[in-house]
Parts: sequence; C-alpha cells; structure tokens
Amino acid sequence: MTQLPEYTDGCFELCRIKNDNTSDFPVEILEKTGMCICYRENSVFDRLRYEFDQGGKEITAKIRIPQYKEIDSKCVCLIEGKQHLVYNAAHITNKEGFPETELTLVRPEREIEIL
Repeated sequence: MTQLPEYTDGCFELCRIKNDNTSDFPVEILEKTGMCICYRENSVFDRLRYEFDQGGKEITAKIRIPQYKEIDSKCVCLIEGKQHLVYNAAHITNKEGFPETELTLVRPEREIEIL
C-alpha cells in the first residue's frame, strides 16, 4: 500500500540571499519569502560529516520537503531562529513515487542581516 510522506519534524522559514547595492559596496542581506515549509529530518552519517569537515564546512542537517524547485544555494532556512545555508538541493522521487526535495544544510560563515 502506498504511504503518503509525512513532514512532522519541524518547519522552517525560507529566505533568499540578495545583494544590497545602495551603498558603495554590495552587502548580502536576507529577504524573507513569506514561506513556511514543513520538513522531515534525515540522518547525517559520520562519513558525510567528515567529508564536509575536510572541506571546511560544518553540516548542520539533511532534511526532506515536498518538492519545491525554487530552492537553491542562494537560500537560507531559518530553523528555530538559527540560519542554515542551503549547500545542495536535490530534487528526487522517493520510493513511493512522491516528488521531494532533499536539502543539505551547512552553517553559514557569518550571520546575514535579515530585512
């Protein structure tokens, strides 16, 4: 029997990184999209964590959401008030045939100002 996917581990607010060119040099800012998306957490295995550490990135989570193709590496997820940069967004079909987006989230190098 086909089972619908459940996204019950939490919700995040989606923001997009924009460049503010109003000053002498561009500054990155976060623009809220107004979208709150529910997610399901996936396990982060030691090997993946090690590979990211070797590249100087700290992986914070792997999550799955209903498929949304507008998410890319210029997006930030606000989960419980903390910023998580989208490192990778893979658009997949799960084993039951439902389209999902799997997000790999990393700690941003610095906090980005939210508009």
